[in-house]
Amino acid sequence: MRALYMAYTFPPVSTGSAPMNLKVTGLLAENGWKTTVVTPEYAGGLPRDDSLLNLLHRDVEVVRRGSVMAGSRRSAADSPGPWRRSAPRRILRRFLLETCLQPDRYAVWIPPAVFASLKALRSRKHDLILSLGPPHSVHLSGMICSVLTGLPWVAWFGDLWLNDGFTVWESFSPARRYWSRVMERLVVRRCDGILTTTEGSSRYFTKAYPGFCPPVHTQWNGATREEIRNNWNPEPPAFTGERLVVTYTGYFMGTQTPEHFLRGMKLFMERNPGRKVLFRMIGDPGAYAGLPGELGMGDSVEFHGIVPYSEVFRWQRSSDLLLLMTPPMSGNELKNSSKTVECLLARKPVLVVAPEGDMTGLIRRMNAGYVCGHDPGSICEALETAWREMTGGVFRVLPDRTALEGGEMDMEMQVRLTAQFFESLARRS
Repeated sequence: MRALYMAYTFPPVSTGSAPMNLKVTGLLAENGWKTTVVTPEYAGGLPRDDSLLNLLHRDVEVVRRGSVMAGSRRSAADSPGPWRRSAPRRILRRFLLETCLQPDRYAVWIPPAVFASLKALRSRKHDLILSLGPPHSVHLSGMICSVLTGLPWVAWFGDLWLNDGFTVWESFSPARRYWSRVMERLVVRRCDGILTTTEGSSRYFTKAYPGFCPPVHTQWNGATREEIRNNWNPEPPAFTGERLVVTYTGYFMGTQTPEHFLRGMKLFMERNPGRKVLFRMIGDPGAYAGLPGELGMGDSVEFHGIVPYSEVFRWQRSSDLLLLMTPPMSGNELKNSSKTVECLLARKPVLVVAPEGDMTGLIRRMNAGYVCGHDPGSICEALETAWREMTGGVFRVLPDRTALEGGEMDMEMQVRLTAQFFESLARRS
C-alpha cells in the first residue's frame, strides 16, 4: 500500500518534527506502507541539517515542489532600506499576512503542493493521503486532494491548531482567529481520520467535535529499536557536586523562552551560594540571546548554536540535568516534545518545566526526572532536590532500555498500530 504524505517540515529542515518524519516514513515502509512525500524545495526561515538526508529510507519517494520564503523569522523592522521606514508598507505586509493568507502565511504553498500531489497521485496508485501540521494550511492541501481524488485522508496534528500553547491568539487579527476556527472545524468534518501525538490531544478532538469527529489515533513521539540500541547511554550517571550542568537542545522562538528557567536558576544560586550551575543552550536562541546578560547571568550561560542532529546526543551525555520546557499557556499540557525520548536515552535526569499534563505524566510514570511549574520558586526547589539526590547517589533515570520497548516511546510498535489504523480507513473507503 502507498500513502501520499504532505509535510512542510521534512529534511533537510531540522525542526523537531523533521527527524520524526524520517522515522515515521521509514517505519511505515517496514509495515507495508510506502510513502510519497510532497514537501517544499526550500522552506524559508527554518534551520537545515543536510546530514538528515542520509537517514532517508530507500522506499520513501520525495517530491519537492515550490519554494516558500514566507516563513522567515526576520520581521519587517529588521528589513533594510525603505521597507523599514515605510509605515504604509508595514501595514500592507501585515494585512497580506494576517487577512489574505489564511489560515497562515504558509498558505502560499497550497497551489504547488496540490499540483505536485495530484501529479504524483496520477502517476502511481495511492491508497491514502496524510497531511502533517503545523503549518495547518497543509491540511487544506490534503483536503483538496482528497476531494478531487476520493482517497481517504488523515490529518496529523503534530501540534494542535486552535489549542496550541505556542500560539498567542490575542496577537492575531480577528480575521485570522475567525478563519482558523472555521477551518479547523472544516478539516475535522471532512477528514477520514485524525492522528495526534498524545492521549490528551486525542481527547481534545473527541470532546470539541462530539457530533462528527472521525476516528482518532494516538502515536507518541519516540525512538526506533535501532535508535534505542545505538543511542542508549550505558554509562552509570554520576555527579561530582562541583557544578550542575543543565542542557537544553532545541530552539527559542515565539512564546518558547528560557526566561522562566533562568529566573529559577538565578534564585537557586542566590539561595545556595557556592553551588554553581551552568546552563547550556544547544540550538538557536533567537531573540533571547541577550537575556542572560540582562539578568546578570552571562557567566553561567553558554549558547552553542545549531549543531548537526548526530551531535546532540554527545551534548546530552555530557550533562548532569536535561531540560524540557513548554510555556505556561493553555494547550501545552497536551504536548510531548520529540526531544523527550532523546533525554531518556541519554540516561540523565530530566527537568520538565511545563503545565501538568501528558509530558509531565510520562516523566512521573517513568521516574525519570523532576517536574515543576514556571515560577522561580518551583524551579529553584526542583534544582535543590536534584542537587541533593544526585550528591547522595540517587539518579532518576531509566534502569535499562527495555523500559522504552513496548510502550509509548517504542516507535516501531506505535507506527505498526498507525499502519493498522491507515489500513482500516483504506478498507472503509
